[in-house]
Amino acid sequence: MENVKIIKGIKGTRNRPKTALVLGSGAARGLAHIGVLKALTEHHIPIDIVVGSSMGAMIGGAYAAGLSPGQIEEIACQTNRLKIAQILFPKRLQLDGLLDGKRVQKFLIALLGEQKIERLKIPFASVATDIWTGEEIILNSGSLVNAIRASISFPFLFTPMKIDGRYLVDGGVVNPLPINIAREMGADFIIAVNVMPPIDRHIHKLNSGNISAPRNILAASSSSSFFQRLLSIFNENGTAKNNSKQAEFQNLSKPGIRRQMIQIGTTMENMIMTLQLKENPADILIQPQLNNYQFFDFTKAEKIIAAGKKAAGSLIYDL
Repeated sequence: MENVKIIKGIKGTRNRPKTALVLGSGAARGLAHIGVLKALTEHHIPIDIVVGSSMGAMIGGAYAAGLSPGQIEEIACQTNRLKIAQILFPKRLQLDGLLDGKRVQKFLIALLGEQKIERLKIPFASVATDIWTGEEIILNSGSLVNAIRASISFPFLFTPMKIDGRYLVDGGVVNPLPINIAREMGADFIIAVNVMPPIDRHIHKLNSGNISAPRNILAASSSSSFFQRLLSIFNENGTAKNNSKQAEFQNLSKPGIRRQMIQIGTTMENMIMTLQLKENPADILIQPQLNNYQFFDFTKAEKIIAAGKKAAGSLIYDL
């Protein structure tokens, strides 16, 4: 109930705090930001600053540029698998990333036009990462489309975006929920939206099991015995037996390259976000329930947006 009282204070016309909306990274889960914007708009909660990272930069940039939550929702919900393929995939793959990002850039230009960040209706900033130095890059002036394109450039998936001699990738690499930037932009009160799914932060100890060998082998006693053993191993035609106990663990399948890439990125961003929230907590943190949605679930926009609206509405339901 304390959050509700604070939000009521934001709505006041006199001496109200400058309020920032910080939208985090999360790929398709970031569509929940649209639902949050819908709830805030319906309850007439003013937003003075918008800061976004990755997908949060795309949604936040569109809102700061003057698109209503309803307009953004309409575009998101019209997305199907064919349109995603047309927007994302080039005619040929690149060596420095699977996708060159040119079609995404054309999509953003068609959606937002050639707008300058410093001329937007609402002050806006997006976050990117310098791939060579690891520095956090704040994009708060210049081309809105370029700023969004840089912030959403997930490593290995998109080619880096070159701006002012720097090669920039996804802002979520260094700052998946950039609350600190909103503070630096003069925000007195911050509403942040975290769309990353929670992960198990417990430390587990596992027994490494037994090596698949026909007999118990001691360490090599000399260099000559080591090389003789190595040669004999290479000459063997037999295959190792599977450890059935490990193979049956939760019936998990071996992840492919794409799944490994996404899981590693999500885990790293989650750990960074947890540390940053301790150092720079938001005044209100909205966390939609998105455990059932995956990185590329853009075709489930309606349900993801609804989850975002529900999470925001739970804080302001009695206004």
